[in-house]
Amino acid sequence: MPTFADIQEEIAGMLSIPDEDLTPDQRTALDAYLTELAKLEADKADAFGQFIRLQNAQAQACREEARRLTAKAQATENRIARLKEFYTEAMRRNGLHKVSGGVYTLSVRKAASVAVTARLDDLPALYRRTQTTVEPDKALIREALKEGVDIPGCALVESYRLDIR
Repeated sequence: MPTFADIQEEIAGMLSIPDEDLTPDQRTALDAYLTELAKLEADKADAFGQFIRLQNAQAQACREEARRLTAKAQATENRIARLKEFYTEAMRRNGLHKVSGGVYTLSVRKAASVAVTARLDDLPALYRRTQTTVEPDKALIREALKEGVDIPGCALVESYRLDIR
C-alpha cells in the first residue's frame, strides 16, 4: 500500500504531464487513475485523522491516569506522615528513644527546623533572599520583529502545523 507521500508524488507526476501530449484515450485513462489516486489520498487522510484522534485519546487517558496516580501517591505519603507522627508521639509519651524489631528499628531523633512567622518585609535584609527571573518577552520581540526592528539573536521563524478537523 503506498504511503501518503508516495500518493502525493504520483499525483504531482501525473499532473505534470502536458495535456497536449495525451491522446483522448490516454486522457481518459489518466483521469481514471487520478480519481483512483484521489480515493487513496482521501482514505489515507481519513485513516491518519482517525489515528491521531485515537492517539490524542490515549494521551488524555494517560494524563488522567497520571493525575489519579499522583493523587494516590499523595494520599499514601500523607498516610505515612500521619503514621510516623503517631508512632513518634507514642514513643515520646512513653519516654522511648528506640524500639527494635526483628527487621526494623524505630528511633526518635530531635530535629531542628526554622519556622518563619514574620512578614517578609519585617525580616532584616541579611535574612532575605531575592530571586529574579529574567526571560525573553517573546510577544514583544515578535511585534518588534514584525515592525522591522533588528534584534540581535532573534528572528521570526515560520513553522507549520497540521490541523485535523
